[in-house]
Amino acid sequence: MPITAEQLKIEELRLRYLDMIARPDVFPTRANWQFISRNRMHGLGHALFAKFIAALTVDEVDREELHDIAIEEFPAYLQSIDRDEALDVAYSGIHSAPAEVSAIIHDCMLFDADYLLNLLDNDELPLVMQLLDSYQPEYSPADMEAMSLLLERLQNLPDLGHIEMRQGIFGMSEKYVCPAGHVNAADAEYCGHSGCGLDARGLTEAQEKALDDYTNRVGALRSLLAPEM
Repeated sequence: MPITAEQLKIEELRLRYLDMIARPDVFPTRANWQFISRNRMHGLGHALFAKFIAALTVDEVDREELHDIAIEEFPAYLQSIDRDEALDVAYSGIHSAPAEVSAIIHDCMLFDADYLLNLLDNDELPLVMQLLDSYQPEYSPADMEAMSLLLERLQNLPDLGHIEMRQGIFGMSEKYVCPAGHVNAADAEYCGHSGCGLDARGLTEAQEKALDDYTNRVGALRSLLAPEM
């Protein structure tokens, strides 16, 4: 297939940008960011993510305009490129800034059940629950299968909390020990210690609600996709 002069010019610029942003002290201007996004330049995701993270690590009072631009423009870049590349960039870097990247995953509709299953396999349950209410732009029967598998895994989490006998003022009595090791009354459904709130499966009340909502979402999607499955 013939390559147009415009395509060649854009590729030359892409390679120039790739070389430029590889330098730690260089940040793209807003015009650079917008040109990159407008032309959906592939292969820059990880390098631009590094700029986003570098900008976040600068204290707000010390941030320069180019830092603020990186924080503002990076999500738009992710939305502009191929979804598979965007997913790889977001999920491979999520541990660098969990709250900020989770917000981007929500805003850019980068939910992906396979990536969440991988996080679950790596004992990242809180992060999975944080992302469970995000969406993706469209869904296929294959997506439905992955989402169903994720649901099954979450519905069958092992009990990490337990009931055990503990010595108290009035002798031995049953206590609920949450997954974090906090001791509660035996009939406590959720840990009452400040900042904890875990049930026996390691979920907070809000996370259990998120799981219920996800269960409903999978059911709704199954209903919509029924003619294709």
